[in-house]
Amino acid sequence: MRAVNERVMNKIREIDPTVSPATEPGLQRWEGHMSDDVGATFGIEPMAYLSANRDEIVISGTRGTHRLPRAAITKIGRGKLYPWFFVGIRVRHTLTAVPSELQFKPMGVERVEVLRALRELGYPTM
Repeated sequence: MRAVNERVMNKIREIDPTVSPATEPGLQRWEGHMSDDVGATFGIEPMAYLSANRDEIVISGTRGTHRLPRAAITKIGRGKLYPWFFVGIRVRHTLTAVPSELQFKPMGVERVEVLRALRELGYPTM
């Protein structure tokens, strides 16, 4: 697992100054790209990160920061055709204030490894 690139964190902090790299025990973090109902990030540089612990998943990037409490997550599985041809991770949830088509594409690690880590944290993965 790669550490979150400081340049990425600076971009994210410009949009949401409350975001900081947490160091709590049990926290897992991956960098990559994100997609919501409107658009997606893409490129050779990561523009988002996904972090997870037993209580919540946070997907944050240049498209916004979305906190998903564990109780609101119904299923986590393979991403859709758009925008990354099934390579991403789709997070299904019950929150109305968060985009319904929230996806994350990890960089430097396989999708199945991220899904395995989320399963170990107790999330419903496919």
